[in-house]
Amino acid sequence: MNDIESIKSLTQLKEGKHINIKTFRKNGESASAPVWFLEDKDKFYICTGGSTFKVKRIRNNPEVQIAASDENGNLKSEYFEGNARILPKDEVDPIYTLFRKKYSGFRIWNFFANLIKKEEKKQVYLEITLK
Repeated sequence: MNDIESIKSLTQLKEGKHINIKTFRKNGESASAPVWFLEDKDKFYICTGGSTFKVKRIRNNPEVQIAASDENGNLKSEYFEGNARILPKDEVDPIYTLFRKKYSGFRIWNFFANLIKKEEKKQVYLEITLK
């Protein structure tokens, strides 16, 4: 991919409503899923269930790949490599606020996603830094 194509792909990645996140199993095999996200200060953020397979894989291996996609996971850009980390609770509030601004139904979705879950299954926020 040349520089112009790379810039176009990165722009598509930042401006979309969904990204496809690819995480890696212990055996090196990848698994991907489309997710809501936001970008802030060149970092990407995802909110997901704390007991999802993607979170379990990131705990074992923080290397991820992300690409612009639609809600069904159909790619709109090339993949970009990055590292993910689970945000500690004291870093979540500003990211939660940004999600509420970007997605009108986020507050309601997040409320019900956390309503009856045990602490380890509640929503967590992932921060992805591109390499």
